[in-house]
Amino acid sequence: MKVKRVLLSMSVFVFVGASILANKMPTMKSETQRNIEVEESLIREFSLVRGEDRVNYFYNNIDLDGDKKPEIIVYAYGPMLGGSGGDSGLVLKERSEGYDTVSKFTNLRTPIIVSNKTTNGWRDIILEVSGGGGPSGKVAMKFNGKKYPSNPTTQTLLPKDTKIDGVEIISDNLMEYHGIPLEKLGN
Repeated sequence: MKVKRVLLSMSVFVFVGASILANKMPTMKSETQRNIEVEESLIREFSLVRGEDRVNYFYNNIDLDGDKKPEIIVYAYGPMLGGSGGDSGLVLKERSEGYDTVSKFTNLRTPIIVSNKTTNGWRDIILEVSGGGGPSGKVAMKFNGKKYPSNPTTQTLLPKDTKIDGVEIISDNLMEYHGIPLEKLGN
């Protein structure tokens, strides 16, 4: 009888585990190739000095506006770019030379979820908020026709049972991979 209970318990565990894995959101590790144009955008938007400010960054290419051309979401950290609430980031759109900044973020944490839901033609970005003395949870950053909100801690928390469909980007293990350092050119 004991063997049957153990086998039944193991079967339930395997079934529940398989169900959880089957419903897991897809993930994308960040790009690992240095991108000088992304670096130039970081320098411009955050008034950084190449080779002096200690900054590392991660980025992913993903179509946010449905035009079949990927935008770039950048997550950057360093002493000048973060605090207890999180780090900094950008949403960039390619132009003929370099990138235009669509949005600039503070209090950013990874992973970043790009939702399948859209607002004003752009995919919602789901961010985790915690630290800094405020409440913790997930928020939906919705495009207002020109840009995304800059600070996720000013957004209303999503109900805890909200089902989110999309893809987790910049889902790297930050303890193992520290991103791309913003270094002097030629390094």
